[in-house]
Amino acid sequence: MYKEAIKDAISMHELPSKWKSDLLVEANKVTEKKKTAKYRKDLRNLPFATIDGEDAKDFDDAVYCIKNATDYKLFVAIADVSFYVEPGSKLDNEAKKRGTSIYFPGTVIPMLPESLSNGICSLRPNEDRCSMICEMTISSDGKRKKYKFYSGLINSKARLTYNQVENHLRDKASKINDAKVRNSIDTLKSLTNLRLKLRNQRKALEINPKETILELGKNKEVNNIRIKKSLFAHKLVEESMLLANESAAEFMHDRLDLGVYRIHEDPDPSKLEALKSHFKISAQIVKKLSPLEIINSCLADAHKRNDDTGQILVLQTLARAEYSTNNLGHFGLQLQQYSHFTSPIRRYPDLLVHRLINSSLAHKKIKTRKNELQDECENSSMLERRAEKASRQVEQVLICEYLKKTKIGKTMDGVVTGVTDFGLFVNLEPYFISGLLHVSDLPDDRYLFLQDRNALKGKRRGTIFKLGQKIKVKIAAIFPLERKINLVISNGK
Repeated sequence: MYKEAIKDAISMHELPSKWKSDLLVEANKVTEKKKTAKYRKDLRNLPFATIDGEDAKDFDDAVYCIKNATDYKLFVAIADVSFYVEPGSKLDNEAKKRGTSIYFPGTVIPMLPESLSNGICSLRPNEDRCSMICEMTISSDGKRKKYKFYSGLINSKARLTYNQVENHLRDKASKINDAKVRNSIDTLKSLTNLRLKLRNQRKALEINPKETILELGKNKEVNNIRIKKSLFAHKLVEESMLLANESAAEFMHDRLDLGVYRIHEDPDPSKLEALKSHFKISAQIVKKLSPLEIINSCLADAHKRNDDTGQILVLQTLARAEYSTNNLGHFGLQLQQYSHFTSPIRRYPDLLVHRLINSSLAHKKIKTRKNELQDECENSSMLERRAEKASRQVEQVLICEYLKKTKIGKTMDGVVTGVTDFGLFVNLEPYFISGLLHVSDLPDDRYLFLQDRNALKGKRRGTIFKLGQKIKVKIAAIFPLERKINLVISNGK
C-alpha cells in the first residue's frame, strides 16, 4: 500500500519525482566548485552546531550564540545554495519547477539532487561548508539591535538532535561532548527565554495543533501512530530562525526596491463571525476587541479546555500565509515584515531571497522585474499548497490502511469538525483523520441543515448536531486509497 499511495499522489498532483541525466551531470559538476574566496569570511573556528530531527539528512542551518557584558551575539549560518545553483541553470529551472521538497512518511522528493541537498550544501559536521551568515547583536532584554549578512565558510562542530539538546537543557546526562557547543546552547536557551517573553508581549498567535508521527515497519506499513512532542529545543531553533528571517525581510525592505516576503494577512471578517459564534463571544465584548484579540481569546479558551478542535477552527479562520513582493506583514507572528531565508535546500523562495541579498552585498543591479518576481512568488505559493496536499494524501491513505486492519467495528471518541446538508465530518481524535457520518445514519429523524449555526437539527425530536460537538462513533467501513471512512453513531446514540 505504501508504494501505491506515493505513486498515486505523484500521479494525481503531477509531482516531478525523477532527475534527468544531464541535470545530475550538472549537479555533480557544481559540487567541485572551490569553497574559499576573498569575499567569504572564514568562521571555521567558531563552534557552530546543527539541531534537527533524528532522521534529517539535509542540514540547512547551524547556530552559534555568545554573551558578553551588555548583549548577545547570535550567528545563524544557512547553506549557501545560491553559490552552487545559478539563475537560469538546469538545476535552477528544475528547483523552480518543484518549488519545495515534498515530505512523505519515511521518504522525501527533494527540491535539489541528493549530491547537493544531502551532500555539498548540507551543513554536515566536521566538513567545510559555504554558508550565508546572518550575524545579529541582541540586547540584554532580547531585542534585536543590529544585524549584518555576509558569505562565510563554516565547519559545524556537532550534529545534534532535538532530543539531545532537550536532555542537555534538562540537566540529564548530556551527550554534547564539545564544551564550546554546550556553552553556545546554554546561552541560546537564555536568549530564547527573552525572545519568548517578547513574542508573548506582541501577542503573536500560539497555535500548536498536535502533529502525528507514523511509525513504519520494515514493509513501510504503519505500526503505530503517536503525537509529536513539543520540546523547548524546537523553540530554541525556531526563535533563532525567526530572527534571521525577520532580518532578511528588513534588509530587503531597507536596501532594495524588491523583496520576497512571507505574508500573512488579517482574517476574513465573515470567518471571524463563525469563530465568535463557536466560542460564544458576546456581541458586547466583540465590539471592544480587535481581530487579534478575538483570536487570542479563542486560543486561550481552547488551550484552557485542551480543545484541539477549537485550535483547528482558529486555523480555518486565518488567512493562508503566502509569498509576495508586497510587504504586507505577518498577522500570526505579529511582525511588520517577515521573509523565508533559512531553508534554501528545500524551499525555492529562500533561494530567491539569498540571491537578492547577495546582489546587494556585491553592489550588483538586480535584473529581475517586480512583476516577474511576483509571478515567482505566486507560483511558489501554489507549489507549496500542492506539496502539502500530496503529503497529507499519503499520510491519510496510510492511516486509513492502519485503521482498516485494527479498528473496523470499534467505538472511539470524535469531534464534529464539519457540518453539511448530507452529514457530519467527524475527526477521530486519536488518529487525526476525519470520517463521514452520513445524515441517513443519524438517529431516526429528518434533519435540517442550519447553515448559519453550522448545525443539523432533527425536525421531529429537535436533536442538534453542531460544530465542535463531541460524539462517540463506530467505524463501519474504510476505503484507504480513496481516503474515505464511513462512520455510524455508537449504540445508536
